[in-house]
Amino acid sequence: MRNGWIIFGFLVVFSCKAQQVLPLNTSGYSSPTNSYFKDSDNELDYYTGTWTGHFQDKTIILQISKQIKIPIERFRKSFYRDQIFVKYEIKKNNVILESTINHDFSNDLKLSIDGSKTQDNGDKVTLVFAGGNCSVGIGTIVLKKINPTQFSWGYYPGTTTRNDKDCPPTQDYTIYLPETENLIFTKQ
Repeated sequence: MRNGWIIFGFLVVFSCKAQQVLPLNTSGYSSPTNSYFKDSDNELDYYTGTWTGHFQDKTIILQISKQIKIPIERFRKSFYRDQIFVKYEIKKNNVILESTINHDFSNDLKLSIDGSKTQDNGDKVTLVFAGGNCSVGIGTIVLKKINPTQFSWGYYPGTTTRNDKDCPPTQDYTIYLPETENLIFTKQ
């Protein structure tokens, strides 16, 4: 009987330490450390693939992939989440203005776009753009489903300027992403 109580004690201790799995749209603020925000309903799958849009005289290509159980830090806590990650290429007259298609983001998150904050039953997802040099252009991008092959894009930069004290004037501070709402992307 004593062995049974020992096994029961271990089960209680380990079950208290189990990782809590939560829906994507759950706030991390009040969630326990090491929670896993899981795409249980596959809401992010719709957005994966290659998408093309046109803005002014530019062509924008998005390559969106889904990443599973990515470690993140928020509110001084560690979490895991499923997310989408966006690589992009912007061309004008077939000349590449900016591209992250072949960029390795393992050591440099500049120009990265990722996120998983879903709303409206997965019909809308909010992403974060890390910005370019000196974080110029950092902001949010909202993708909204239109139909099975199209979504709209809204990019809302929070910082579009730099300061001369910390940012050398020799770097490129151009924001190439389309700063607009309701830009239509079509799945390729």
